[in-house]
Amino acid sequence: MGHLALPHPAHYTPSMPRQQEQALVSPRDHKVHVHRHWPDSLLDGTGPAPFFLVETWRPNDNAGDLASCTPETCRRWVEAALAYAGAVDEVSAELTAAHQGVGSVPRWKYVAARRALHDWKKVRERYEQTVRAAGEAYRPVSREIWHAVWAEHDRAGLRAREEAREKREDVRKDSQARRRAAELAERPNWGWSVVTRKKWSIAYVFRHDVPHSDERVSAARQDRPCVNLPELRQALRDLHPDRLHWDDAALAETERELDGVSFGHCWRVLFDEDHGTFTSLPPLSPSTRRPNNRGNPSGGSATSGTGGYGNGFSSGGFGGGY
Repeated sequence: MGHLALPHPAHYTPSMPRQQEQALVSPRDHKVHVHRHWPDSLLDGTGPAPFFLVETWRPNDNAGDLASCTPETCRRWVEAALAYAGAVDEVSAELTAAHQGVGSVPRWKYVAARRALHDWKKVRERYEQTVRAAGEAYRPVSREIWHAVWAEHDRAGLRAREEAREKREDVRKDSQARRRAAELAERPNWGWSVVTRKKWSIAYVFRHDVPHSDERVSAARQDRPCVNLPELRQALRDLHPDRLHWDDAALAETERELDGVSFGHCWRVLFDEDHGTFTSLPPLSPSTRRPNNRGNPSGGSATSGTGGYGNGFSSGGFGGGY
């Protein structure tokens, strides 16, 4: 026994719960997540326009798009989405029921079939009008959200370009610092003197071309050889002093020649170790590639001012790493 058949299957999934499930939506860091959603279309060529689902932004959630807004704007966006989805859901439910009603009437019940088809056509017209009117009412909000999304995209692109520029600048300065450190390392202007105190010894490191800041280096300064940094490092390794002291004036002048890069950073670049303890260090992280602590010429490592000693050395050893 045949039944009337309509040209389009009647199936619709309500959209309003999708927004209602977001509970209390509020901006986080002045931003929300928006997702473009297409309600099911029940008629060919007369489908509802898409609208934006609005939800609270979560930093680890990469779905959808970010849009900046105030709490008041967020509330207005959510209300507009609920109003649009509610209108489309309601009229779609009516059209689905009318569609099913037509399909349930046998053909031989001519009068009932014509009445069901007539009702379906009236609901279809109301569906088309409601969908069109709801779309028109929602369009200004949709346009506003699109503008917010693209503005956020522009800001994100600007941030990405700025970060890339800063990264290139970091690489350039790091490369420049490495070249400068390598050049200064080859200059034979370093020297050292060793003072023995009963059961322990201390090595004083200075530069021959810089007036010293510690009187304790004066006695043995003039007769010490002039060496470059690799030779100085090897000499200190061979000496194995119990304690090590770098002359503050020598470090300050070296850092001036390094354009503000700390001596500790320079030593680390050259030898992959701490200049105060001679111990190996982990690779430099991006946030520490260009230290500039002029208040501590040693860069915070085991070097103290005049009258102090490095904290990386103790009686009986020269520190770890050898």
